[in-house]
Amino acid sequence: MATWDARTWLAGLIGCERDDLAVRSTDRYGANETQVRYERGGEAVARVIVTGPIHDMVDREGGGHWLVSAQVGWDAKGAQSVAVPASEEIVY
Repeated sequence: MATWDARTWLAGLIGCERDDLAVRSTDRYGANETQVRYERGGEAVARVIVTGPIHDMVDREGGGHWLVSAQVGWDAKGAQSVAVPASEEIVY
């Protein structure tokens, strides 16, 4: 199974190295949503929300995607999102 690294993606958005970020907390809401908060240097810097897998009507059997959203800082204007194939495992 392929993996997709949420921390590496987030580091690219913020403009830092992956290893500069640490997981501050992980919360699961049911079977379809995970929220991971990250910190850098002891300060909270971002939240990543993973929902899914989401299946659209045009998806083939076994298809679908994870919707991964990042909110950087406390300002929702900095939100970014990406669709990751459901066949990939997301690592944090």
